[in-house]
Amino acid sequence: MTDTPRFETRRRFIGTGAATVGALAFGVTGSTTAQESGDEAADASFQDAISTRETYFSGAIFRVVSPPLENAPVVQNEEPVRNHSVRVIEYFNTNEEGYLFLPPNAQVERGQVYVFDDRLGSEAPELPAANLIRVEYRPVTQADLPFKMEEDEDFEYFEGEGGEAAVRPDDFYSSALFEITSGAQGWVPQDVEQSGLFTDYNTVHARYLGTNQRFLLFPQEAAGTNTGQLYVMRDESEIFDPAGNLVAAEFSPVDEDSLTFDDEFLRTGT
Repeated sequence: MTDTPRFETRRRFIGTGAATVGALAFGVTGSTTAQESGDEAADASFQDAISTRETYFSGAIFRVVSPPLENAPVVQNEEPVRNHSVRVIEYFNTNEEGYLFLPPNAQVERGQVYVFDDRLGSEAPELPAANLIRVEYRPVTQADLPFKMEEDEDFEYFEGEGGEAAVRPDDFYSSALFEITSGAQGWVPQDVEQSGLFTDYNTVHARYLGTNQRFLLFPQEAAGTNTGQLYVMRDESEIFDPAGNLVAAEFSPVDEDSLTFDDEFLRTGT
């Protein structure tokens, strides 16, 4: 494996915010603010908020990327979020965006980094809106993180390994790091099996680094997948299923010896 040619890709934990091959997450906007408020964040306790179910990931790292929105997103029942302000948040690694509904006394800063509690309060009453969920979050300081947020992060991946796969469109994030967390499951969904991209598929479980976002990857049977290995999604995806339910993606294993941050920290959460 060490004889395999490597190609280096530059990653930023704090980058320009552009959708480039090297962008792993957060833009630089507000990074100074985050450092200046670090002492306060270190002593901060979890605060209450409301999020949308489809974009909430327990224990995930995110940053606030917008001021309070003038036009709030439409929800089925507005009563739980009445008098709440709304901010757009962006997740580490995947760059996926979501909404955070904040009560009037909430104190958040655009550009500041936060983390969701990895345990939802079991005693919290259910919300009357099916798409909303009560959450807790707190600021994250530089001391909490296993990487420096203004430094470029270089690593290498192994060319010629990994392979091609089918994945659901909502589960594809270009240039994002993920870990394969299972072996082949021995079954393939019918729509994947009949898609025609490959002759044979496998199904494996995977999780994006630094989040609790888990997904199913459907690699070509000949593709190399190892449980516990880190991989990177390569560049662009291509929709190939007529109904738009699948995209074709390439993935490569990452040389973990070339990582300069604590990937074990990000695998297990904060």
